[in-house]
Amino acid sequence: MRSLWLLLLGLVLVGCAQPDPKNRPLRVWTAFEGDELKAFKQLCQQYPQHPVEVLAVPFDQLKNKVLVATPAGQGPELVVGPQDWLGVFSVAQLLEPLPESWLGPLRQEVSPVALDGVTYEGKAYAYPLLLEGLALLRNPKLAPRSPKNLDELRAYAIELQKGDIKGLYFDLRELYFSWPFFSAYGATVFKDGGLEPGLTGPEGQQACEYLRSLRQADLVPLGAKNDFAKSFFLDQTLAMTLNGPWFLGDLRAKNVPYVIEPVPPGSHPAASFIGVTGLMINRLSPRKEDALPLVQYLGSSSSQVTMALASGRVPARREAQQIAGKDTLKGGDIQAFTRVVEQGVAMPNHPAANAVWDPMKQSLELISKGEADPAQELKNADRQIREKIQRMVE
Repeated sequence: MRSLWLLLLGLVLVGCAQPDPKNRPLRVWTAFEGDELKAFKQLCQQYPQHPVEVLAVPFDQLKNKVLVATPAGQGPELVVGPQDWLGVFSVAQLLEPLPESWLGPLRQEVSPVALDGVTYEGKAYAYPLLLEGLALLRNPKLAPRSPKNLDELRAYAIELQKGDIKGLYFDLRELYFSWPFFSAYGATVFKDGGLEPGLTGPEGQQACEYLRSLRQADLVPLGAKNDFAKSFFLDQTLAMTLNGPWFLGDLRAKNVPYVIEPVPPGSHPAASFIGVTGLMINRLSPRKEDALPLVQYLGSSSSQVTMALASGRVPARREAQQIAGKDTLKGGDIQAFTRVVEQGVAMPNHPAANAVWDPMKQSLELISKGEADPAQELKNADRQIREKIQRMVE
């Protein structure tokens, strides 16, 4: 009898430990920080239908936290994160696709690159919110002219590099930063939407030769890092660099003059990788139906304008781009980065893209240092990428 009472007591306690999820706030996890986080929390506090609880998680921890907590039933209703997480989350079956009825209007209302970025294997797994990409940042006092193509960019940088002034500086080993030059020669990460490497052919060879020429001209020395580039630009000893909207707050704080423009073309337009921050719905949440109106609220034009002005990033919705572009303080920057976005391509969200970054970094290092022939070294990179992808799909 005593054992029966203990069993019943245990069941009661378990029941007490598992409150009805309908009685708790909707949970949203994000890596927003600073002004972005403040604006996002205010939006969530103003949501009229349900209380919303926002948990800020450091960016380098959020992805793993979602992967661990969500299958255990401890995840949020919504995750705010970049589109290159979608493939991993989708394979793990953690995400609910956006309703099909939303896709037609979204195609009309958001930048095409935004919807491309959140689409994985034919389904949209996030509601696009904010967009970002690399631009050519130019100090107009040091570099008053806008270079019209890649050859002119290199020649102009050589012309400007005098004394303590550097003409052009960025970490060309990192594919994220060197990608616009690959795209400017017609290269793609994968060919024809499949998993065939697209960086290692003749187009990639041309890009590598151009990047090597920047080192040969003493523009980008060995050991160049993007942190150094930021410091030089802030000190006004660097005429041109590559960076994104996250850098503009530092520039404004130090009153550094700058012009934002797309990387100039080669034989093709130079397309930056465009990152799409979106709202992802937890497929396993017992309140995913309640989360749908919250997604529409946070993804509305007015909410996107609020987030864009807090962050300096480009809103995904065209209407919000126009409204934010009229802001007296940040409007001009948002307009400039909107041009970068419209010229860009979505950062790959397929897990196989993880097979590309390290081999290409190694090859760019060897080629740009003059220690390897571009054609032969890209063949090595191609082999490594294919082997890594094969291991992933087996």
